[in-house]
Amino acid sequence: MRADVFKRILPALGLLVLAPLVGEYLLGNIAIDALPMIIGLIPLYGGGALLIREVARRWRLGWPGIILLGLAYAVIEEGLLTRSLFDPDYVGLRLLDYGFIPALGIGAYWTVFVLAIHGVWSIAVPISMVEAGSRRPDTPWLGKVGLTVSAILFLLGGAVPIALASPAAIYPLSAAQITWTLITAVALIIAAFLSVRFRRPLRSATPASPWTVFAITIAAGLAFWIPSLLAMVGIKLESIVPAWITVGFYLALYATMTLLILRWSRCTGWGPWHRFALSAAGLVTYAWHGFPQPPSFPAPANVDLMGNAVFALAALGLLAFVVVRLRRTAPPT
Repeated sequence: MRADVFKRILPALGLLVLAPLVGEYLLGNIAIDALPMIIGLIPLYGGGALLIREVARRWRLGWPGIILLGLAYAVIEEGLLTRSLFDPDYVGLRLLDYGFIPALGIGAYWTVFVLAIHGVWSIAVPISMVEAGSRRPDTPWLGKVGLTVSAILFLLGGAVPIALASPAAIYPLSAAQITWTLITAVALIIAAFLSVRFRRPLRSATPASPWTVFAITIAAGLAFWIPSLLAMVGIKLESIVPAWITVGFYLALYATMTLLILRWSRCTGWGPWHRFALSAAGLVTYAWHGFPQPPSFPAPANVDLMGNAVFALAALGLLAFVVVRLRRTAPPT
């Protein structure tokens, strides 16, 4: 009986660990010598991803619901926990200067950039990858107790670091900033539950092939990271491109990919291999990005490089594992 229970919740445990591994380590934001830090990241990243996945599958919200809940997670993490949306000197990087909006106290560029990072890579990619390798991708993995535990994990993941940090290290938020952050998060959660009412019927059509989906998503991932790559080599965007152009570029990229995926997924031929192509492209994008990305916590160059290689190879190994599983459950046509 215990073996059966463990086997049933194994995908949930995998998601708990994979979410922070993708969200911080594969990204290159934390080097391999700081791997023990994952213990502190699992409740926030893993708990958040698992809670979103279980809520979405329990209430049949589908992928639009998962994305919207992922954006709500991003707003909460960056608005209330790390507070990077409002802190003008967060980790000493002046992230809000480019496209700063005084009336809102946020940076337009940083906001549209970081919310997509969490909504797509911290939440959607790990969920999709674990589901692709699971025998029950569309049904809840946990019961009511497990759902409650994942919610508690997420709350602890957000509350404990703030409770333990010194007051001087926490950027003070105004009542208006807290209020609007909560309103935005709640609005996204409500939108996730309402999204099921706007589902359109499937079209009798053949979608793009999984390889085409993969290639287009890889190209979109490269486009997404171009501004950051320029900054890494010392080219400041604010010196060559107005912020409104960069923000418009990101919004156009998001709209294009959203419309493409919605169109593809409404075709009757859309299936597990297409969904895997999307998440695989996201994983590969983070794998290559980890190499130029400097870690937030200083690490020797050789250690950082070794860690990036280890995490990239692990990502490729995960992709190979999922391919084998998919060939058994959904043979390619």
